[in-house]
Amino acid sequence: MQNHTTIELIRRSESLPPIPKAFGETLSMLLEPLEFNIDECIDKLSGLPRLEKALIQVLNYSTILNRKFLTLKDAVLYLGAQNIRMIAIAFLTGLLLPEKEGKSKIFDSRKYWKHCISTAIAGYMLAEETGLCDKERIFTYGLIHDIGLTVLDICLPDLLDKVCTMHMEKGVHQIVAEKIVLGGITHSDIGMWVCKEWGLPEEIVEIVGYHHSPLVSCKAEKEVKIMYIADYVSASYYESLLGTGFSFTYVDPVRKSLNLSEKFIDTIVEKLPERVESISRVSFFELE
Repeated sequence: MQNHTTIELIRRSESLPPIPKAFGETLSMLLEPLEFNIDECIDKLSGLPRLEKALIQVLNYSTILNRKFLTLKDAVLYLGAQNIRMIAIAFLTGLLLPEKEGKSKIFDSRKYWKHCISTAIAGYMLAEETGLCDKERIFTYGLIHDIGLTVLDICLPDLLDKVCTMHMEKGVHQIVAEKIVLGGITHSDIGMWVCKEWGLPEEIVEIVGYHHSPLVSCKAEKEVKIMYIADYVSASYYESLLGTGFSFTYVDPVRKSLNLSEKFIDTIVEKLPERVESISRVSFFELE
């Protein structure tokens, strides 16, 4: 993977922002809230001044308390590990999309971000229903699961537009189109590579890399399966935003292995649009 032509093109583009090692270390820490060491977390976050500023700004913007949060310790104590984790992932996406409209001409980054939010919501609902994994973590992973597409948008927008053209105008399945345009790899492969490059936690690496391959054996097997179902539920919503009329089906044995009913999945599909619109208005997810 390291020497693949598309990966080399991403490197040569020099558009991929460097992510400090402390970011991955901080995320690893936040994934284990029971072992959460506040002083160590504050020390890590203080090495990420832009994230520190974002945390305080978000808190001052959204809190209903009659007070101002001035320090990083204030923000960490009030928000807790789970909320900081979500803001950190949204912040990471913001680094990759410095311009709201993205770089591609055909790929719609705003509708794509709604897909990420809807995947996060669907994953949360699935995790809550099954009780198989942490629903807050799954929500966080949903936001970052397609980060390979974001990387393509900022580094190789012309190639991403070719994928979109094949998919939207010629009806080629997106994964197939990606393999044709990108020389045999997909956004999942690119996402897995970039997560490793940035030193993100192994659980995130596996979910990003395998969310289209739910039968692959890995440590985060349950989380991968839930993300797979969430992504496919959300994909149909995303296609409706694009106006393609496409819909997607999932591998039914995966649903059965999670002990999920078709009725429950249909309920998620029905509730997604309203919930996405609601959460899209939260300050650090804002799309307007």
